[in-house]
Formats: sequence, structure tokens, C-alpha cells
Amino acid sequence: MVRFFYFCLIFFLMITLLSGCKTVTVSRTMENEENNKVSSPETSGSALPETESNAVSETDANKAEPTAYPEFTPSPAAGLSVTVTRVPTPVFTPTPAPEPVSGTSPAQDQEKAASELMYPVKSFNDETRICLTFDDGGNQKAVKKVLEVLKKHNVKGTFFIIGKYLKTHADLWKQAVEEGHIICNHTQNHVWLTRLSNDEAKKEITEWEANAAEVLGQEYIDRMKREFPFIRLPGGAGNDSDRILKLVSEMGYIPVGWNLESYYAVLRHHDLKTESVDLIAEEVLEHISKKVTGGSIVLLHFNPYDTSRLDDIISAIKEKGLTMHLLSECLDF
Repeated sequence: MVRFFYFCLIFFLMITLLSGCKTVTVSRTMENEENNKVSSPETSGSALPETESNAVSETDANKAEPTAYPEFTPSPAAGLSVTVTRVPTPVFTPTPAPEPVSGTSPAQDQEKAASELMYPVKSFNDETRICLTFDDGGNQKAVKKVLEVLKKHNVKGTFFIIGKYLKTHADLWKQAVEEGHIICNHTQNHVWLTRLSNDEAKKEITEWEANAAEVLGQEYIDRMKREFPFIRLPGGAGNDSDRILKLVSEMGYIPVGWNLESYYAVLRHHDLKTESVDLIAEEVLEHISKKVTGGSIVLLHFNPYDTSRLDDIISAIKEKGLTMHLLSECLDF
């Protein structure tokens, strides 16, 4: 009887112990499964919403690279805990604006820089006056024709002569100055200045001055620099170049362009080797006569196409009530 009692007691205790172990095992299993739901790479990070603290405004986005979500760093005991580390958004620090040079404001500095160069004069404000200008000077026959026609009409012209032609036709240029025309710088060799370095471009201009001084005298060059310091850039190359305009301005020159010309409007549309000079010259006459207005700076060249009908061109200009003058008489500087 006693043995039976002890047997039942032991049996009951064993059942109790076994039930307790199962409860603990189930509890731990459920706890592990719950923790795994948080730390799983497939569910953490990418599913997190962007919070107010880490959202980046459009303005801030332009300042620094944003970090949209927190960076996750798993603990050594993976699956039991998660450590969240926020990466702070970089703070943009503006660079201080540079101080104005020499105590002037940026606007004053810009104005000063702009004043260091002279932009090309292409026309002027006047209802009745115009300027006739002639370029190059290599064609002796054309030069003689121009001097003859201008003298007939008592008209004064402005000549932009290439330096290498100054000595070639020295007597004609001396005659031109004696008759009241002015001769201005068109560089020594008619090279586009934009293709040259600053030193090479300066040499083109100063060599012209040296040749002109030999032909017309240094006194003429000094007067030119004072009273009519005009230069025409070969081919107009440099009229839009701040580098070249600054260079010629520093040398004391005023660049002169044009608003009416014959080459691009007429000559380049013809075969000058085969077509009749008379027909092309007639077209030049019609073009200039029709387009000229008060304030025009007319560009012609010492060639047969521009000079053959010069007499008629001047007559047509007069018929429009316009008078022809030197550039120095029409431009204020």
C-alpha cells in the first residue's frame, strides 16, 4: 500500500515537470519568431515611411545630398535586437561673397570693366548726314577714281587703308590728305585680329602707324590719335570680341563698323571673275541708293564694282536730301 502511494506521487510529479518544460519552450519559440519579424532584411528599412525628421525640402535638396531613411546596423546577436542609427543630414554653409575690390561695389566694378573697352560705332543719330568710308586701297585705278569723284562733288571721305598699301601709293594718300580726306588704321596686313595673340594684334596696329608716319609724317599720326582715332577691324573680325575691343581701346582707338555695305549685300552673290563689272556696279548703285538713310556709315571698297558708279551713288544720296561728311565730324568721342 505504501509502495503504491509513492508510485502515484512520483508519477504526478513527472507529469507536472513535463508540462512546465513545454510551456517554457513554446514561450521562447514565440518570442524568437516575434523578434525575427523586426530584424528581417526583407521587412526592415524599405518599408519604413519617411518621417518628418528625416524628410528633405526641395530647397535643402539643392544644398546637400539627402539621406531619406535611417541606416540599420544589426547587433552581434542577430534576430534578438535592432539598433537604429540616424545619419544626420549635412548642413549647408554658404560661402561668403567676396569683398568688392578697392572699396567699390560689384556694380561699380562691372561699370569700370565695361568702360575699359569701346564697342564699334556702326551708325549715328542724324536725319540728314551720312559718312562715306572706303577700305583697303590696293587698286590704284579705283583710288584715283574715288579722289576724282569726291573732288567733283566737294565731298570728304574717310579712308581705312591697309598698311602695306601706304608706301605703294604714297602720292595718292598724300593727295587725299591735302584734299581734306582722313586716312585711318586698317592694320598692316589685313589679318583677322581674332586669330592673333594680343602681341601679334598690337604689332599689326603699330606697324600700320609706323608706315603711315613714314608716308604722311608723325605729325599726321599724332593728329589722328587726337582728332580721329578710328580703326576698322579687318573683316569686322573682333567687333564682337571683348578681348580685341579692349586691346584696341587701350591703344587709344575707336573701332568703327558700318550699317550699309556692298560686299555681303551684293558682290558675294556674283562670280566676280566672269560676270560683267557694269552689271554688278549697277546693282551696288541700286542697293546703296535705296538703303541709305540719315546716320548711315556706308562701307565701300577701292574696287571697280563699288567705284564705277560712285558719281551716280553720290548724286542719288544728294537727291534724298542727305549730305556726306567725315566720321570725325559726325561722331562724338
